[in-house]
Amino acid sequence: MLSLDKLGRTGPSFDEPIEMLTACHDKIRGFCDQLEKLPAYVAAHGVNAQVVGAVDAALRYFDTAGPQHHQDEEDELFPLLQARRPDALPKLEQLEAEHGYLISRWAAIRDDLVALRDGDATAISRIDIADFVRLYREHAAIEEAWLFPLAGELLTEDELKEAGVHMAARRQG
Repeated sequence: MLSLDKLGRTGPSFDEPIEMLTACHDKIRGFCDQLEKLPAYVAAHGVNAQVVGAVDAALRYFDTAGPQHHQDEEDELFPLLQARRPDALPKLEQLEAEHGYLISRWAAIRDDLVALRDGDATAISRIDIADFVRLYREHAAIEEAWLFPLAGELLTEDELKEAGVHMAARRQG
């Protein structure tokens, strides 16, 4: 299964689950960059179509794809890695706890982002965007430095292929 980016280039597919998870991190970083720019942009331009589009895109991603991404890691990678490397359990538990915290931080800013999108320019002053994007960037960096290389090292090609099948199915249903 091929996927195309905005420029028409092929990107990773679920046949390459580690690469797909890394591509998700790239998307997360992109959304974080956009969210980080919102306060200055709203101050200069108010709530306009660009703000509405950026917020809608972030809402779609962090409401659906973000939790699916966390579930992909927790369901497909964590159990296999824990079975092969029991000493990895504390780090896996830390990453899982961070997933929960990231979801709670999203919930803490979501309503104000909706208010902003719906025209309440004052909502931007209530949103702790800096904390949210910092936490997501730090989390992604840890996973890319530790989790993904470990999975690439310890999981077999068949296990990775099966993980990709599960990841794709999660998005179908």
